[in-house]
Amino acid sequence: MKSSSFSNPQSPRPPVSGLPRNTLQHIAGEVLLLVGKLLALLIFVLLRYVLAYRKQLIIQNLTTSFPSKSAAEINTLMHAYYWHMSDLVIEPFLFYAAPATLRGRLATYTNPELLEKLYRMDKQVIVFASHYGNWEYLIGLPQKTSYDVYTAYSPIKNRRIDMLMVGLRSFMGVKLIPKQGFYRQALSLLRQSGLPKLLVIIADQRPAPGSNKFHIPFLDQDTAVQTGGERMVASSDATVVYVEAHKSAQFKYEFTFSLMENADPAIPMGITKAYYRILENSIWKSPSYWLWSHNRWKMQPGEMVQA
Repeated sequence: MKSSSFSNPQSPRPPVSGLPRNTLQHIAGEVLLLVGKLLALLIFVLLRYVLAYRKQLIIQNLTTSFPSKSAAEINTLMHAYYWHMSDLVIEPFLFYAAPATLRGRLATYTNPELLEKLYRMDKQVIVFASHYGNWEYLIGLPQKTSYDVYTAYSPIKNRRIDMLMVGLRSFMGVKLIPKQGFYRQALSLLRQSGLPKLLVIIADQRPAPGSNKFHIPFLDQDTAVQTGGERMVASSDATVVYVEAHKSAQFKYEFTFSLMENADPAIPMGITKAYYRILENSIWKSPSYWLWSHNRWKMQPGEMVQA
């Protein structure tokens, strides 16, 4: 007769360490956060003090965008931006390596039910995102909505690096469309019958060379703007949604969706102007979280068309 002290072979075995799986994931997540913070500190010192990465461009962008601020205030904003930029370098890799429990803490969505409501209404959706806060974490959007999620990416000539970046941006289900020919492919998707699609565009980028240059007032200066998103809305009758990223702590963001109801497609550049008004308000609240090291105002007013 076998001893009754033997375990039921059907019962789940505890992890070898004796710790529950969720405890192990929590410990792994905390270790990853600590490593990420140390690396971000090193990157901050490198960018801010060793390389002085694009320091003059950052100062110029901040000064022209906030002409009423003193030199000391601009320097404070620049210092805070270097901290944020250091986080941005770490965040894509941290999000990829993080266990699911940590990933859920890094990116939270305050109202994903808005997207689900639009999905049930069979609405095509274009989400207007920006370079404010974090935009890389939006790769987790397929886990929060019933939509198939699409976005653009720029292929990299080095094949191995390209494969790495594609893996980082698609491992949670986002479908990537190469930037060259993006407008035609995205518009074709939005016009297809069947299940509705959701398209994420980073709409505050500088227009590509050779394209029509329209400009609008933004951050106290004439700013060249892309119009591809607006044209796709007009050609597809898609619903326009704005997503705002609020940085709640280092590496952690809250994403909130809102209908751009004041964006009138019947008014020339109505959607684009509404988008930049909302983005401008976000930047005014926490200026250091926008991408100030980008040469956003390279385009001169003489090369642009007034919108």
